[in-house]
Amino acid sequence: MHIPAGVGARVRTQVWALARAQRAAPLRCVAAITACLVGCAPSGSSSLTATHRAAIVDSVQTMLTAWRDAFNAKDFARAATFYSSDSAFRWFENGELKFRTAKELGDTMKAEAPAFRALEMSLVAPQITAVAPGVAEVTSNFAERITDSTGETFGLAGAISMTAVHGDSGWKFLVGHLSVVRPMPGRPTPKPGKS
Repeated sequence: MHIPAGVGARVRTQVWALARAQRAAPLRCVAAITACLVGCAPSGSSSLTATHRAAIVDSVQTMLTAWRDAFNAKDFARAATFYSSDSAFRWFENGELKFRTAKELGDTMKAEAPAFRALEMSLVAPQITAVAPGVAEVTSNFAERITDSTGETFGLAGAISMTAVHGDSGWKFLVGHLSVVRPMPGRPTPKPGKS
């Protein structure tokens, strides 16, 4: 996950403007990449046994928890290790392609770290689907509490979807899309809980 540039009121204004501009095209891109990954798998490998599916779900959940914990600890160097260095890497936010490489995303997180005093992201009811050997889809709602360097605290909520692929160094996010929702007028921003 990446915190949009800036803090406080400026961030909220930018995030809400991006949320209004959200488009469905990136989700079609995620579906196309997943279809390609599944289609490129060796013949007969897409039928997974229940045991294999359970093992994929369990290992991806472990990786997802470690990624969230690194993010919440503001250990962005560690969080960045969960993104694939594959040339097919893409990360979308609110309908726009934001990062074409994991390095670019990681460098941005590290550069923005001083702007945050505290971060607390909770994944709300994450769903992990084993698609094929070495390929899984992750979808989840999220809530996030952010305290900027001035001490101002605000929250964000939305949805995230990611395609995770397994390689020599474990599970990595190959494609991701994060969408921030705009709170309904008069409703409080969701508070993060433990997931």
